[in-house]
Amino acid sequence: MKQTAAGDRLKKCLLIFLVMNLVGAAVALFLENGLGSDSIGLLCDGLHRITSLSYGNASLLYNLTIILAAAIFARGNLGAGTIVYALTSGYFIDFYRWVLSPLSLGENPFLFRFLGFALGQILLSLALAILIQLRLGMNALDALLTRLSQSTGISYAILRTGADLTYVVVGTLLGGTFGIGTILSVLLTGTMIKAFTRVLAAFSPEVR
Repeated sequence: MKQTAAGDRLKKCLLIFLVMNLVGAAVALFLENGLGSDSIGLLCDGLHRITSLSYGNASLLYNLTIILAAAIFARGNLGAGTIVYALTSGYFIDFYRWVLSPLSLGENPFLFRFLGFALGQILLSLALAILIQLRLGMNALDALLTRLSQSTGISYAILRTGADLTYVVVGTLLGGTFGIGTILSVLLTGTMIKAFTRVLAAFSPEVR
């Protein structure tokens, strides 16, 4: 019994580590391809540009702010995964930007840049769906939106799209890089997370 419990904890820790790498690679692909980031990446990019903070520290500032709101209004959706995500995701992004930077992805033809964005979008949506399915705590924004969806009956996908639009406006006003990728990410992220969550629930019911 103890071995099973320890094995489950190890499996979940490895999955959280996988999530952090997926998020880091996804957002780094957005930023390096220069077609516009996802909404949260755009907001953090704006914070990075108007302050002396690195992108990782700007991401940490955002995450700590949103996690405080989630702790007040959606505490039941928080957990160890939430804390790990909040404290480390920005630094995984910094690491993958460092890895990708020598490739000069932003200088490639549009088609290759778009494929890079598409890969990033898939990785990000999958990562957030895994985090939800792990039930070790969602990222703080999803924790808030899931709680709001439960309270109001409004679809999570609609709420996520509304939040993404708000972040895009604020991030762009702060100087973040806006592009076609941003528009597609706003339109697709909520729906893709929901779809990946259903797939994971169907094919990996043991991940809880």
